[in-house]
Amino acid sequence: MMIGKRSILLVGAVAVLLLVAANTRTWVSGSVTDAVLQGAHTTASGSKSAPALLAAALVGAAAVLATLTAGRIARWIAAVLTLVAGIVAIVAVIVVVREPVKILGDVATTMTGHTGDRKVVADLTIWPWVALLGGVLLALTGVLAILGVRSWSGLSSRYDAPTTPKETRRSDWDMLTDGEDPTDRPAGSDTIKERRTSD
Repeated sequence: MMIGKRSILLVGAVAVLLLVAANTRTWVSGSVTDAVLQGAHTTASGSKSAPALLAAALVGAAAVLATLTAGRIARWIAAVLTLVAGIVAIVAVIVVVREPVKILGDVATTMTGHTGDRKVVADLTIWPWVALLGGVLLALTGVLAILGVRSWSGLSSRYDAPTTPKETRRSDWDMLTDGEDPTDRPAGSDTIKERRTSD
């Protein structure tokens, strides 16, 4: 099965955009009640709830680009990094989804410095699920890249440095044999550009 670079780029770009967008949004919303906070409304953003999410998104973005443009060995490494970044993002989201009360309580403690007995009520918003989708898509990008990297080439040849025509050394005797006068050429000129014949 041939997996095109355009498909990898599209899926990877969507994954990174979802992760970056979710990182700044509210993931957990609720209230924290203790001796000092009397039912204070508290929220936790993605960056506070899952600090590893943004790093995974940035690593994933760089790895996707490297997968599409680097040499063969670097492409393999970048494809694996893309998969690992997706897995890290998924794990970071799952931790929040499984323990939203703990996450909100930890954020409240960080913001106020209050510890001890408290009652925490927490609800998840839609954004952790958006981030989970982004993580799954990033991991899928890594899998597709690993499957397709063997058949890909690097950058297009249009980006290669221009090459000069190959030159072949000829002796004076060869020039005489071909009917040319070797003394009629500039001093030290014993090369001639190969002429390419067209069919």
